[in-house]
Amino acid sequence: MLAGCGGEVAASLGHLARRVNNFYFDGPDAAEYLPLWCCGAQVGLVAPGVVAQLGHYPRVFTVTKERVVVAEGLALEEERSAALEDALLDMRRRDVFPPLRGWRNESYQIRRSFSDPLLFKMERAAAPLFGVRQYGVHINGFVRHPALGLCLWLQRRAATKPTWPGLMDNFVGGALADGMGVLETAIKEAAEEADVPAALAAGLHPAGSVTFLHLSQRGLHNNTLFIYDLELPVAFEPRNMDGEVAGWELVPAARVLPIICSEEFKVTSSPVALDWLVRHTSLCLDPPIPPPLSPLPLNDALHTNLVLRGDNLA
Repeated sequence: MLAGCGGEVAASLGHLARRVNNFYFDGPDAAEYLPLWCCGAQVGLVAPGVVAQLGHYPRVFTVTKERVVVAEGLALEEERSAALEDALLDMRRRDVFPPLRGWRNESYQIRRSFSDPLLFKMERAAAPLFGVRQYGVHINGFVRHPALGLCLWLQRRAATKPTWPGLMDNFVGGALADGMGVLETAIKEAAEEADVPAALAAGLHPAGSVTFLHLSQRGLHNNTLFIYDLELPVAFEPRNMDGEVAGWELVPAARVLPIICSEEFKVTSSPVALDWLVRHTSLCLDPPIPPPLSPLPLNDALHTNLVLRGDNLA
């Protein structure tokens, strides 16, 4: 089993916290970003380079020195969503932002918080440009192996993936797309990525969520990931069905932390595996991790197990 919170472990966790929540540590001053508002609520955070382009679309964006407001004159969600998509498609046509080249024809539902009414829909590839909250679902598939002990299945992302190709990742993970529920997404992704049959997926156990703010070349990932644990039979062998996974490795618990702290692991997936380690092994985070001082309201009305921050891991 893992050692508790010795110096080497604390140093690894501190490094991981800086990588995951790099917007707080290594990113630009948050004051340079403008809050994104819609219908009286802040829903995102917009970088100066993005703000500079939004003035071309006065029907969709009202830009002041203090904030950006989405579709201020449009009363209905459908109108706001359509106007926003028109603007984003024009930006894509003009090749203003490289992330829009990866247009997926998948929409995120943007709300003030998870349980609040829908404000507008946004193309998935554009979400990091506006720092809107993105929801995902990840599954920790674990095994109590008779010879290896407690183990976690980890996947290797396909080289053809548009994001983080070739890196290691959690057993199963996917975005919470328009019109899909949390459990529904978990079951769907488990079947597509790992060929988990419905009877086995019935054992999915909800384990809370993790939240972080990560800055990448594609923009600001203001993410909440819902977590499920799934205990798998020793004889189970994952098999990819959608072409998005290159391979799998059954990893003993003692080896998980070094892997998720390495450059070989998808950084925005690491909090999920870390949360599993905290709950299933002797790895401890003491004192408990407080919520970060986020420039965005964290009022999702959901339970958050772990919010990675580095100042209590030193």
